Amino acid sequence: MTHALETETIALNHWLYAEGLGLPVDEHALTAHSDTLANLYGQLLDSPDLGLRYFALESWSEARRVLLDYRLNDLRDRHLTVPGLTCSEGPLTWRNWKVFERENDDAAPLAVAFDELLNRSQALAPSLAQRLDSVRADFATRALTPAHTFAFRENIPLESLRPFLLSLGQACRAPFQHAVNQLSHSVFRRPAGPAELHALYLNRMYELHAPVFGAQPETQTAGRIVRAAQSAFHRLGFDLTHIPVDIENRPRKYPGAFCFPIATPADVRVSVRLASPPHLVDMLYHEFGHAVHFSGIRADLPFIDRYWIHSGVHETFSTLFESLLHDPVFLREQFGFDDTASEQLVEFGRFKLLLTGTWLNASALTALDAWLEGLTWPQIETRYAEHFLAFTGLPIPGGLARLEPFIASTSIYPAGYVLAMVRVAHWLKRLRALSGAAWWQSPEARAEVWERVKAGGAVRFPAEWLEVNANFFSTDGTN
Repeated sequence: MTHALETETIALNHWLYAEGLGLPVDEHALTAHSDTLANLYGQLLDSPDLGLRYFALESWSEARRVLLDYRLNDLRDRHLTVPGLTCSEGPLTWRNWKVFERENDDAAPLAVAFDELLNRSQALAPSLAQRLDSVRADFATRALTPAHTFAFRENIPLESLRPFLLSLGQACRAPFQHAVNQLSHSVFRRPAGPAELHALYLNRMYELHAPVFGAQPETQTAGRIVRAAQSAFHRLGFDLTHIPVDIENRPRKYPGAFCFPIATPADVRVSVRLASPPHLVDMLYHEFGHAVHFSGIRADLPFIDRYWIHSGVHETFSTLFESLLHDPVFLREQFGFDDTASEQLVEFGRFKLLLTGTWLNASALTALDAWLEGLTWPQIETRYAEHFLAFTGLPIPGGLARLEPFIASTSIYPAGYVLAMVRVAHWLKRLRALSGAAWWQSPEARAEVWERVKAGGAVRFPAEWLEVNANFFSTDGTN
C-alpha cells in the first residue's frame, strides 16, 4: 500500500509541478493519478490509527478535487482577463496582475484594475461554492473539518487556535496601520486604499529596496542572484546546489514563488516568477528554507511523516531562513550592507511580520470560522471583509475573497504562516541565547535546526513558542 501511495503521489506531483510552471498538462493524466490516489486513501479512512485516519481523510479529499482545482484555474483564465487594460505581458489577467501594478503608479489605473478583476470574479462564485460544499461533504463523512485535522497534525488544541489568531491580530493592528501608511506614502505618495494595499502586498513593497539590490532583473542577473543565494546557504551548512530553480517567465506560470517536494526528500524543486531583484532575493531565502526542510527530511521515515506536513511546520523553517534577510549582522556579513541599508531591511522585515499578523491572519481566521461555523460562500465573503477591517483597519469589498487564493479555496494554510512567525520569534531568541548574534555560524545552532528538519511532519515545537504578548511586533522592535 505505502509503495503504491508514494508512486502515485510522485507521479501526480510531477503533473502539478508542471502546471505551476505554466507548462502544458494532460488533464487525463491528472485524473488518472488523482483517482488512483483517492481509491488508495479511501481504503485507509477507517484505519485504527487516528493519525493515519486524519492523513487519509485530508489526502482522499484533496485527490478527489484535483480536477476541480485544475478547471477552476481554467475558469480564472477565462473570466479574469481585462483586454482594455494592458501591461508589458499583454492584457491584464489574474496571473500578471502584479506586473500591471508594478508598471502603474497612478491611483486611477490601479483602482480600475482592482475593480475590473473584482467584478469579473463574480463569475467564479458558483464554482467556489461548489468546491466548498465538496470539501465540507468529504470531511463530514467522518464528522470532521479541515480545521480539526490541521490542529491535530500541528499538535495544537483546536479550541486555542481562534484566541491565538485574535490576540495576534489585535497586537499587530496599530503598528501595521502606522507602517502601511508610511510605506504607501513612500511608494504611491498617498494613503493606502484597497488597490494600493494589494499592490504593496504582491510586490510593490519591495521597490524601496531596489537601489540596494540593483536594477530590474534580466535572466542573467537573476541567475547570479540564485547562485549567490545557493552559495550563502552552502556556507550556512545547507547544500542546495542539487535543487532546481525555475526562473523562466511563462504566461500561465503561477504568479508567485513556491517550493514543490515532488518526492520527499529526493526530489525538491523551486519556482519563482520574476518581479525585481529584492523580490527575488526575498523569495529565494523563503523558498530555500522550504527546500532545506523538505530535502533534509530523513529518507527512512514512514511515508506519513515525509508527506503529511502542515503549513505551520514547513513555514516555520522558511520563515527562519527568510529572517536572515532582516538580521543586521547577516546583512553585513553576506551582502556587505552598511548600517543604513541594514536598518532599512530590518524595518522591512518588521513590516512583513505585521502583514502576516494582519492580512494573512484575517485569511486564517476566516477559514477557521468557515469550517467551524459552516459558513456559506456569501457569508465567507462578508466574514473576510470583517476580519480584514478588524486587523488592518482598511475596508475592503467582500468579493476580494474570490481573488485571494487561500480564501477562494477556504484553506486553513495561512494559519501556518501566523504560527510560524510567532514560533520563529521565540526560536531566534533561543538560537541567539545558545550561540550568539551570528547564530547561523554556530555548529550547535545548526545541529538544532537539523534535528528538527530531519523529523519531517513528526517534528514538535515547544507549546510556549506560541505565546504572544501585548507588543509582540511593535514598531520599535520590542517583543
